[in-house]
Amino acid sequence: MLGQVWSTVLAADGFTKFILFLILVLSLGAWSVAISKLKELSRISGASRMFMEALRTTGRPPGGDFLKNSSEMGPLARMYSEAGRFLRRRSDLGQNGPLTREELSILHGSLEREASEDLAQRSRNIGFLATVTSVSPLLGLLGTVWGVLASFIGMREMGTADISAVGAGIAAALTTTVAGLLAAIPANVFHNYAVGKVDDLAGEIDRFLSELVDVCRRGSIT
Repeated sequence: MLGQVWSTVLAADGFTKFILFLILVLSLGAWSVAISKLKELSRISGASRMFMEALRTTGRPPGGDFLKNSSEMGPLARMYSEAGRFLRRRSDLGQNGPLTREELSILHGSLEREASEDLAQRSRNIGFLATVTSVSPLLGLLGTVWGVLASFIGMREMGTADISAVGAGIAAALTTTVAGLLAAIPANVFHNYAVGKVDDLAGEIDRFLSELVDVCRRGSIT
């Protein structure tokens, strides 16, 4: 079966092959983005889990180099670090008491910016998966319509209504629809999964943000 499909593709006209090539490029790009994004989200999830476990157990973040690499430590640790920097700057100015309403507003805004920057980084390229999901079937349909049209034109030129005369052309045309679906289905699955993980992370950030501001209200993060 696969051999027959491959033979049909090789016998297709130039436009059909071009459509198949575009779908292949989109599919490879989608797989590349999906694998990279899944690894990234898994790494960030693990880092956030490690951070929260250490914070709940010892009251402090993990030691070592955990907080030195802001791109790997996750949004929760980035927010914690930003809160620590804010309180240190305040302490350097000789202000060690509870935070005022204005200071709480400034701190809240700083933490929200840190969280937004991190979420934007985690969401990067996810939109490409949605693009592949919507564009690939359309390209497949375009290739199919083109192939069927070319087949019927060939049928008219040969002056015959025998479907066997144009069966190979129609079969080649249908391969673009199959290719488009094969590209779109995994891309859609990966897109929905990645969006769900980012949404979960956003919810976790909102909860941690409220808790962190409450802790910092008294002028200390410990």
